[in-house]
Amino acid sequence: MTTPKPEKSFAQWQDDALSNILSVTLDNANPKRGTRCYLKSVADELRSEGLAVLITTQVFERVLVARLDEDMVVASGISVFEYLVGSWQMSQTVVSNLCGAKGKALDLAVREARVQALREAQLLLVSYMGLSLQIPDMFPQQGRSGRAIIVDALLADPNANANSLAEQLPELLSQLAARFANDGLPEVIAPAISELGLRTLQRANRSLLQPGFRSILAALDTLTTNRQIAAAIPHMPTFDPEECNGRRMQTGTALGPFMALSGFPAGDESITKVYYSDAPQRSHQDRESLHTSLRTTVQFLHSALFEIVNRLIRSGADERTLVLQLSLRTLATNALRSGMQVDFTKVVDDGFADNLAFVWMRLSEPFTNDARLTRLARVDPDWVTMRALRSVADGGLNDDQSHISTYWRELTRIDADKEQIDAYLEQRLRDQMSSDGGFIPDCFFTTAVALHLGLVSTIARYIDMMKQIGRFKNEIERVRNSPGTLTPAQRANLPLVMQRWESQLQDMKREKCAMDAQMLDPRRLICAMVFYRFVICFLLRQVDAQGVFPQQAFTMPAENGDVNAAEKWRMLPEFLIEDAIEFVVFVTTYAPDVLTDSTAQVGDDGLRMFDDILPLFIVTFLARPKLIRNPYLKAKLVDILHYLTYRDPREDDDYVDTLGGNIPGNIRLHPSIQQFQANLDNNTLARAYLVPALVRFYVDIEQTGSSSQFYEKFQTRYYIARTLRALWARAPRYVEVTRRFFMQSGLGTSEATTTGSTRRDQRVIEEFVTRLMTDTTYLLDESLSKLAVIRDIEKRQPTAEAPAAEGNDSDDASRLDDAESRARSLVSLANETVHMLAFLSQLVPRPFQASEVVSRLAAMLNYNLQQLAGPKCSSLKVQDMQKYSFNPRVLLSELTSVYVHLGLPTGKQQPAAALIEETEAIDRFVMAVAEDDRSYSQALFDKALYILEQRSLKNAQSLTRLREFALKCQGAKVDSRAMLFLENEAPDHYLDPLLASLMTNPVRLPTSDNVMELSAIKGQLLSDPRDPFNRAPLSVDMLEPLPELKREIAEWRERKLAEYQAQQ
Repeated sequence: MTTPKPEKSFAQWQDDALSNILSVTLDNANPKRGTRCYLKSVADELRSEGLAVLITTQVFERVLVARLDEDMVVASGISVFEYLVGSWQMSQTVVSNLCGAKGKALDLAVREARVQALREAQLLLVSYMGLSLQIPDMFPQQGRSGRAIIVDALLADPNANANSLAEQLPELLSQLAARFANDGLPEVIAPAISELGLRTLQRANRSLLQPGFRSILAALDTLTTNRQIAAAIPHMPTFDPEECNGRRMQTGTALGPFMALSGFPAGDESITKVYYSDAPQRSHQDRESLHTSLRTTVQFLHSALFEIVNRLIRSGADERTLVLQLSLRTLATNALRSGMQVDFTKVVDDGFADNLAFVWMRLSEPFTNDARLTRLARVDPDWVTMRALRSVADGGLNDDQSHISTYWRELTRIDADKEQIDAYLEQRLRDQMSSDGGFIPDCFFTTAVALHLGLVSTIARYIDMMKQIGRFKNEIERVRNSPGTLTPAQRANLPLVMQRWESQLQDMKREKCAMDAQMLDPRRLICAMVFYRFVICFLLRQVDAQGVFPQQAFTMPAENGDVNAAEKWRMLPEFLIEDAIEFVVFVTTYAPDVLTDSTAQVGDDGLRMFDDILPLFIVTFLARPKLIRNPYLKAKLVDILHYLTYRDPREDDDYVDTLGGNIPGNIRLHPSIQQFQANLDNNTLARAYLVPALVRFYVDIEQTGSSSQFYEKFQTRYYIARTLRALWARAPRYVEVTRRFFMQSGLGTSEATTTGSTRRDQRVIEEFVTRLMTDTTYLLDESLSKLAVIRDIEKRQPTAEAPAAEGNDSDDASRLDDAESRARSLVSLANETVHMLAFLSQLVPRPFQASEVVSRLAAMLNYNLQQLAGPKCSSLKVQDMQKYSFNPRVLLSELTSVYVHLGLPTGKQQPAAALIEETEAIDRFVMAVAEDDRSYSQALFDKALYILEQRSLKNAQSLTRLREFALKCQGAKVDSRAMLFLENEAPDHYLDPLLASLMTNPVRLPTSDNVMELSAIKGQLLSDPRDPFNRAPLSVDMLEPLPELKREIAEWRERKLAEYQAQQ
């Protein structure tokens, strides 16, 4: 019979288990422990102290320290951390066995005691693991570092090997976090995060085309899933080191390498060189398939980064502030990203900026996705002074190096200069202020600036890239199609040059394909659209007359030409409104499907982005132009309007008093255009305010403040003209609004839908007529002169029989390029200006017959009639007239219609006083046409009539009325001789000093004490508000009437006319 083994005591069990876990022994005589490390010093100490020579929890730490002695570590050949991890794994296995099937046979009390002993041992193992990570120099340096071991386990497949560290890592991390939660956990976890960041920077892990980055993100996800670790990360010394700024934020901060993972070509050259290597040659469908795959990968990246950052923010208020501070400091030190010429060696790349912006957009979704925007009121426009510029003690941010405060202080404001900004900020900083909006205002402004330096800045460079590609393609085509303009030497090298250029063009196209995948990604654009809906509503709330939008319907603010807008509005960063406009312009131009996407249209009825908010936004800031100082931004609003009310000029069929013209075709426009126009029709404010606002801005855009303002104004005015044309053609209500605006100022009945002031309305209308007249003169003259240059060069184009001579070819080619480029834009601008002049002179003739403009208008019409129907008209016929949108017949027909509109009665029933006024205005215009000695001639009208009749450009009635006008001018020419007699006989002080014409309504200029004809000086001041004699500032209301001189001139005139008639 076998004798049963005596049952081990608890101390003996501990000795066996802990000896096995640590792979050490205190009993070198035990043959079962022969391979273990004998700790003689510890055994001797225990004997000397009269203690049992057993490894128990009471002496476990003493045994562990002895094992970690340098000699022991060196002898083992593995690092301290690797040994500790191995021991912990052994202990974890024993615990698992005790808690599993093997431990069920034990008495419950025994089992619990044993598990407790092992937990105590694990706690010590974990403590020393943490110490080896916190203070690596505390232990011998040998073998794999602790940070590398943890990261290797994080990156390994946990299902590959049972009981592997990868499988057990979540438990180990949990124990580490629990042990060091209040004892330096940030320093414990920092080495692993840093190591993971270094692995991320390796080529295999940095590319989204390789699987490595997914393991990296999964590893970081594992770490942050632990709430205590997530809370510790923002407190790590490497989370936001002071020495990092600009580009270094991408590599020198804890999260930088992960945020730098990118689907943009600048962040991963293999995207262009490998993934899109043959994309330019592929079909559109194939390229879309490539885009979809890459976008799916980027979506995974964005989601992973958001989850990680979201855990950090939700781990506590302090941690949320630290993440906010890091983000704002990163953005502040990368402010150069929004510049024109970006040095990417000094700022983070597009991928990093895009990831940061997307994370913050996702963080904003709880309040931006709200259909009713109920939390909009919690965003205080004074956030900059409440948070960004204040110290921590005053409720601000920790900004010891002043990166954040400097950036926000120096931002351009909506309507304030630097002196005003400084005074306002200093005053606000002295006030006791606190924000009760919680995280929402922090999140709003951080997201806004992240998009400003991320998506919006990248959009600008993307558009520039496409322009460069377009210019380069045009240059290649020009050289390829015009080899005759090259010298023999250039033609000899042409094949090699073309090959090199084609290669460069393919590289540019590949990069564009890669950028298309990101910049035109509907998911990214829809997320941004939802955020900018909130931004626009925030801006509208600040200017709402009641200040309660969107909780109540928007109320248009009063015209503030004489009063300043609220300080909070004027001090808002300008980029808020600029970015919203730039983004909408981009989406409208390049991704219009996003505008009408149901996801982007988030919001209840009245608060949908495309249907409601966008029309309201455009109309408000055009109708109240004083709210925004920067004319460039208002011009961009016109751009949006033009794109969304677009009519292809090739389909125009609404020419004034003109037969034929263009033939409407089947050009398909995006559905968003029709929908937006319907939105405008349904918008009460748009119906009332839009047309007057566009007319006002046509005048205001004269001064933009930029060096190229002379040319920029024409582009904006072209868009205004096209938009008005679209509105007039769409609905009679817009025509009636236009008529009422031009007429109400004359009747003294100005409404709030205009400027609210009769005087201001009259000024706007006078300046509008002047600008329209001046633009017509310049644009027609310039466009026709460019066409003459083109014709001249075309006549001398080299052929195979007559090649170009050395030295002449390049000059002609350069002149032709310039002339063609200018002609294309100038002719289009001239077409619209002439059409608008013809349309408005028919609708509201009186402003164009005003005494201060009628002479110049008549001279302009006569001069351009001479250009289009005179002897030199044949010089305008170029080879491809459609290439320049040049239709001289339509121009001639619309131009001549202006004569009829202003020089003949309308035939409408009017009161007697109105008929008298009309007759005087018509006589004034007819006389001005006939008195123009430079260009007027009856033969010119005869030639114009011949062309119009021969080309069937007008119906019989229109031709009859034009002949009637020409005969009236002949009669007026006779009367003009009497005027010449008077001017020759008049004393000098009866004559206008500039025009040398007899004055009828003299006024004194107080700035120079000169006397001028009222109509002459008013016309002068409309284009230049300065005294023509000394350039001093002068306005119409400063002019002083001279009633005695007026009566004296009138009496003299009557006497002299009687003398003249007697002589005749």
